[in-house]
Order: sequence, then C-alpha cells, then structure tokens
Amino acid sequence: MTSKEFRFRIALEFMEKHSAFLKFIIAEKLLLGIVFTALSFGALSLVNKDMEVVTGHMVVLFNLDIEKDYVQNSVYWLTNIKDMTIVGISAGMLLLGSLNLIEAYGLHRRRRWAEWLTVIATSLFIPLELYEVIQEQTPFRIGALVINVAIVYYLAKHKELFPKKMFWPV
Repeated sequence: MTSKEFRFRIALEFMEKHSAFLKFIIAEKLLLGIVFTALSFGALSLVNKDMEVVTGHMVVLFNLDIEKDYVQNSVYWLTNIKDMTIVGISAGMLLLGSLNLIEAYGLHRRRRWAEWLTVIATSLFIPLELYEVIQEQTPFRIGALVINVAIVYYLAKHKELFPKKMFWPV
C-alpha cells in the first residue's frame, strides 16, 4: 500500500466516523430549502386574490378566536396587504430556500465553499435568534438557537471533513 492510499484510507475512515452531524446538517438544509421554496410559490399564488376572503377562510380553517387582539391585528394586516408586498415576501423566501438548497448540495459534495457559505449564512441569523430568545423563551426558539450555534461550531471545528483537494488512489 502506498502512502497516498494509506492517507486516503485514514481520511475516509475519519470522515465516515465524524460525519453523522454533517448528515443532519445536510438534511436540515435540504428540508428548509424545500419548505421555503414551496412557501414562496404558495405565497405567490395569493397575488391578485381577495385577501378578505382568504383571511376569512384561514380564520375558519385554524379555528381562531376572533376576539383576541393579536388575531384581529393579523386579520387587519392580511386584509390590507398589497400585491407587491406578497411578491417581495415570496422573493425573499425563494432566495432563502435557494440558499439552503445550495448549502445542502455543497455540503453533500464536501465542498469547502459550502462549508464557509453555511458558516457565514448560519452565523448571520444567530444575533436575531438570540434577540428572539431574550424577548421570549420558547422551546422552539431556544432549540433553533442551539442547533445553529452547534452547526457553526461543528463546521468551523471540523475542517478535515472538507479537504482542500480531494485525493484518490491511483
């Protein structure tokens, strides 16, 4: 066995041993990408619709108590939303979905650019999530913050999972 084959075998064993959390990250990014992309097209389908009727159907569908202030405020906001606002929200969700899908693809292919893209994109949301947790502690908010901090830490610490140059035995 040559030294190149030996290094390849050691690197492959290490990657297989330490890649369980990486597979979780890839699955999470793929799921988020699919969900945000689908939501963006769903939001786009609301353009040129009578939002009062749509909001009324949502209140009935989700069995919302119309006497609550936050429900009344939400209904008021949704009935007065403009088509360009819907298009903007849809474009933002499509951009976020595409970013997550690109991250998932790059991480799956073990590309170094995807590691950095994921670290930067994920760490940009941490201050917002920290603010949300400070405002109100819910299990979902705390869980999202912990997962994103863990993703950034894991990817920044495990550089060896993303070799600078893939080497294969000859």
